[in-house]
Amino acid sequence: MSDNRPRTPDRKFALIAPIVIGAAAVVVVVMVLLRPHPAPPAKVAPPPLVPAPSAAAVSAPPKIAPAARADLIADADVAASAFAAGQATPPSKLVGERFSIRLAFGCGGPVADPGPLQAYYQLDAATRTVRLVARPATWTDLPLVRAAATTQAAETVEGFWIPRPWLRVEGCPYRREVAPPATPTPVEAPSLGLAMFHSQEASRAERRGDRPYEHVFKLPIDRDGQKLSFRLLLEGRISGFSNRSAVRCWGESVDHRPVCLYGVDVDRVAFEAEDGTLLADWPR
Repeated sequence: MSDNRPRTPDRKFALIAPIVIGAAAVVVVVMVLLRPHPAPPAKVAPPPLVPAPSAAAVSAPPKIAPAARADLIADADVAASAFAAGQATPPSKLVGERFSIRLAFGCGGPVADPGPLQAYYQLDAATRTVRLVARPATWTDLPLVRAAATTQAAETVEGFWIPRPWLRVEGCPYRREVAPPATPTPVEAPSLGLAMFHSQEASRAERRGDRPYEHVFKLPIDRDGQKLSFRLLLEGRISGFSNRSAVRCWGESVDHRPVCLYGVDVDRVAFEAEDGTLLADWPR
């Protein structure tokens, strides 16, 4: 007769199963322990601190150099050409701008009789004394001045000519040794100047009249008084004229070079030596 009762599990399997499970657990633990740990994230240096621009640096506009001799001559050439062609003077970017110009004088040495020279120097050889003189001209009655339309009624007009307006560099001209011509031609008359318009309400101190700018100094023992030159420094603002032009021109005839004047407000006059050393100063 067959035995139909369920068979008991194999005792050998019952003993091996826990061992297998335990070994598997040990393997898992070992693998976890031996697994390489990820490297810690590298430290990133903070970005350098850039100081914020100051309010002055942000708001300050770029400095514009004052108009110099070459700028004034170039602008006047345009105005003179327009006048000669019968055209209106074109507007100028120089209106309202600062200017700084140096007029060389004494290039031919000292003078005994200055005549009409506007700037010169005289030498006292006995005392080795040098006298510098700059004399503004009075232009109130010039045809150009009478015809000029300014922003204010002018009682008097004074000014300085810019010598040799074909020379755009500052300093004395280069002198060449040339044979004198059989028939010398006259020296060209001044044709470009800086005019200061003084209204009746303006301070009388601004007008020089018969009071030239003068400076006297002792000549160093190692200097030759016959070979000196100086600079007349003029600084100020280009006020221009009522039609927004910086310069006005006038001509005697079609065969004469037009005479042109800038309307300016001069706030500084000074004497400089040839090397730029300041000798005398009249700020306003």
